[in-house]
Amino acid sequence: MAWIYQLVNRASMGLGLLGTIAIVLMVIHVTLDIILRSTISTSMPATLEMVTRYYLITLALLPLAWVEWRKQMITVEALESLMHPMLIRISDVLVSLLSSGVYLVLMVATWGKAMEQFHIGSYVMSLNFPMPVWPTYFVLPLSFCLAALVCLIRIPLLASGTSYSVDSQEG
Repeated sequence: MAWIYQLVNRASMGLGLLGTIAIVLMVIHVTLDIILRSTISTSMPATLEMVTRYYLITLALLPLAWVEWRKQMITVEALESLMHPMLIRISDVLVSLLSSGVYLVLMVATWGKAMEQFHIGSYVMSLNFPMPVWPTYFVLPLSFCLAALVCLIRIPLLASGTSYSVDSQEG
């Protein structure tokens, strides 16, 4: 079972890294566009579309599994100090089950839309350049699926009360 936790840890860290790369690429792309506009009065094609359709989707959703694995989602612990440790574990398991269910529902809902966009070859026109946008529709179901997987894999650890270490937390 330890190899599964290691695999999930590495996969979630990889997705967090992809989100970071998306931020860096977005900053470089936008900065270059601004410099070109200011100096030679020309714009890079599809900057707005790249930022809204590729960079923002990638940096917002791909790290979702990473955030779940590190237990850094928003939590409310108002009554936790009054609860028995066993009740806290039960609550954590139930929250993880509920979260995985919500992620799975979101995955199924977005998968249909992604397939629809793939089949029609969805694209946007930017300065007479047809930029395909259908690949970004697959980021959503992938992200939700991996987040659900993390929640499900974490349940035995939560139920037993054992903690797991997240390697390279500052990665």
